[in-house]
Amino acid sequence: MSRYLEEAAALLRKSAETNEREHARYPVNLGAGRERIAREFAALAAIDKGLLPAEITADILRAITDRRPA
Repeated sequence: MSRYLEEAAALLRKSAETNEREHARYPVNLGAGRERIAREFAALAAIDKGLLPAEITADILRAITDRRPA
């Protein structure tokens, strides 16, 4: 894993700790934060494997299919 991905993962871990601490009493917010962080870790994993993250792939496909002839 590159240094940049390692730094991004470290920041995500800090974000996860903050989410757990700040939203412990609010399960809806806690779950939403967990889902967001999980998506970001999945994106890092994809990048680490040399793949485009799903969200970026979806954006590209949408841009290609939404284009209308000039």
